[in-house]
Order: sequence, then structure tokens, then C-alpha cells
Amino acid sequence: MKTCSEVQALLDEHLDPKALLDTYTGENSGFLVDSVQWIFTRLNKTVSSGSLKGETLIQFSIGPYFPYLLPVSECFTEIIIAGATDKGVAEVEKWRTNAPGAIDFSHAAKLACELQGNREGLPTSLQTSSLTQVSREPWTEKQNMLQRKIIKALKYDLCNSNPLSPTLLPPADCLFLKHCLECHMPDKEGFCGALKNVTKLIKKGGHLIMIACLEQTYYMVDNFKFPNLPIDEATVRTALLDAGWAIEELEVLRRNVNYLYDVADYTGIIYVKALKK
Repeated sequence: MKTCSEVQALLDEHLDPKALLDTYTGENSGFLVDSVQWIFTRLNKTVSSGSLKGETLIQFSIGPYFPYLLPVSECFTEIIIAGATDKGVAEVEKWRTNAPGAIDFSHAAKLACELQGNREGLPTSLQTSSLTQVSREPWTEKQNMLQRKIIKALKYDLCNSNPLSPTLLPPADCLFLKHCLECHMPDKEGFCGALKNVTKLIKKGGHLIMIACLEQTYYMVDNFKFPNLPIDEATVRTALLDAGWAIEELEVLRRNVNYLYDVADYTGIIYVKALKK
């Protein structure tokens, strides 16, 4: 595995944020049923518990994975998105301001609304039909609400002990990690250290949502192979406890899509909700 700085250089040069999202969360992505729907459903269950709320949420993600914030946006007043590259940050800004050429993720908003109508699980209709059905909550309203609540997009640097330097922010209420730390760190020690660094951004009593791929060594974007630190459930549990988090929810989805291993070789997805002690 390359060093954190070497991985960052690869991301800066080769990662196309639009291609990343299209590959893993696009309307025609093979991962849509295997992972995206499950993640939305898990987020809905967390929101339904009523424990996730506050003023500010900060998302850290390797790309502009803002569609995953659709289920939780109602719980927070403002949202800050931190991305790995300048290109990714620019895509977030274009989307939140409705600039020309912005990413179209209306299908994700429609899916989020459909699943929100059935917080206990996946609706039968989505297993056999397209995402163009009319949902119980207007998808445009959900999408517009998220756009309004995203107040800024920043570039993070996980190689720095202050990952948002030089920006200084007051402690936030929630940290949302999606496909992030394991994409940068060369070993488990670095993974644990990076988690401790981002944890500093959250106030005591705040929450963490972590979504990560398990035992993944690479992922492809536009025919470029990016390295990834393979982590397992035990590694995640240990890192969270060492960083001062009390795990409240943890679930693992074992991979169901077997024909896309040439794109990404993960064996499962872990979802965690934790409380900062």
C-alpha cells in the first residue's frame, strides 16, 4: 500500500468525481441494489430512532457522495462536506448551487423518498421496477432541502493531524464518514490515527455515522485502479473504541453482487452509528 501522500497524489491526478459516482451510485450502476438501497434503509432506521439530531453535520468522503445525506438531512440545520480532491469539492458546489453541468442525482432523491415511505425495509416495488415512481414525499423537496442545508464544501487532508487545515470550525454534532479513511491510509495504524484526528472535529455527545467497504484492496474508476486498505469488522470496532466512540448500531451487509469484482473487490459493507464519549 502506498503512503498517504502518494495516495493523495493519485486521487488528485486520476480521480474523476463524476465517474466515481456514476460507477458506484449511478442509476444504472450494478451496485445500486447491492449497496445503495441497503445504506439508505439503514440510515432511515437510524433517523427513525430519533437520536440523530443537532446543528451541524460534517461529511468526509473520497468523492461527492452527498446523495447519502438525503435520509439524514432533516436531522441537522447545516451540512459541511469535506472531499478528497479539488475536483470533487467543485462538483459539490456546482450541485448545491444548481450550476450548469452539475451532477444529476434525481434518481437518488427518488429512491430516498421511496425508501423513507417504508423505513422498515426495501419496498417490493423497487425490486422489480424503475425509480421513476411517484413517492410519498416529493423527491424535489428532499433534494432541495439538502441543497439548502449544504453551506460549504472543503478539501480535507488526512495526511495532516488537522484534516481541515487551515479552516477552523466549531465542534460539530455529527461526523459522517463514507468511503474515506480506508482509501487513504497505508496501514491499520494510520487508519486508527486518521479516525482520531477527524473525531476531534465533533463535540462530546455527538454522533458518528461510518459506512465503509470491508476487506477491499482496490476499486476502479475510469479504468484506473486505486489502492484501498483492507479492513475488517474487528479493525473498525477497535479503532472506534480507541478514538473514544461508543458503538450504538453496527450491521454488516455481505456482498451479493458477484459479477463486479473486477471493479471493486470488497466482501461486505459495514454500517456503524456511534456516540462520542
